[in-house]
Amino acid sequence: MRQSIYLVLATTLIKADINNELRKKQKKYRAEKVAFLYLSQHLMQDIGIQSDGFVVGERFPAAIQAQRTVRYLRYLELAKVKT
Repeated sequence: MRQSIYLVLATTLIKADINNELRKKQKKYRAEKVAFLYLSQHLMQDIGIQSDGFVVGERFPAAIQAQRTVRYLRYLELAKVKT
């Protein structure tokens, strides 16, 4: 069964919006390097720092974020009480 054209369009527009916001954020903030050499790798990962010392950015790619947003919007639509 094919997806509705509206769902495909919504997913595409959400992906574009997420990518646009990520580009704005990356332009505004440059990567910050943190000098926590005395911390273990696991502790640095827990507080959001990669092993090379840079702060972790987004955890999921834009495509996955868009799919989750669309899934959540579908859930909200189905959860409405039909009167």
